Amino acid sequence: MISSLNLRNLDEEGEDCTPGAARKGEHFTKDELEAKVKKAREEGRIAGYLAGAEDGRNEARDTALAAQAETADMLAKELARLAVAAQEHRAALIAQVVGFTLQTCEVVFPELIDRFSKVRVKKMVGQSLKMAIGSIRIRIRLSPATMAALEDELRQRAAYYKCDGALDLAADETMHDGEARMEWDHGRLDYGFEQICNRLLAELRQTSEKAQGARKEIGGHGQV
Repeated sequence: MISSLNLRNLDEEGEDCTPGAARKGEHFTKDELEAKVKKAREEGRIAGYLAGAEDGRNEARDTALAAQAETADMLAKELARLAVAAQEHRAALIAQVVGFTLQTCEVVFPELIDRFSKVRVKKMVGQSLKMAIGSIRIRIRLSPATMAALEDELRQRAAYYKCDGALDLAADETMHDGEARMEWDHGRLDYGFEQICNRLLAELRQTSEKAQGARKEIGGHGQV
């Protein structure tokens, strides 16, 4: 029965390994040897565990980074889709509002011109008369219908401003209702209520065409 084991360090003993040469070594009992083997095994197990744990952490980190990158990409695409959807909704809303406004004005403006053209001329000419006070000559031209409706009141207004002697008020067959042309020493007025309404309608039509074009462009090229 072996009760001890003699270990030798050949590096320390040199190259003389003949049977008769002097030898140095360590002497271990069986229990000591088993303890060293057990310790070596435990150290190997711990080293393997630590290495595996580090590999696991690296793999988990790589997986987490990949998941974060995928989430960021999905979020970016979703935000882009929402932005395009918001643009499409805004463009559609603008087109609808402008279209509705245009349709309403096309119906209402003719009635406004018919009902309020003389009222607007009266107001504009009255304001200009006040600015023309002191002029040597105040020349006013109106359509025949507007002249018949406003002549008396305008002459009274000129007398009130003490400029009736300079007033030259007459009808012009070439002018339309709602139009007024006026000249005085330091100014002039060229007013047409119908022209203003028609200009507004033209601008609304242009705006509506642009809004419809923008809506089609966003709808056609806004895919993500």
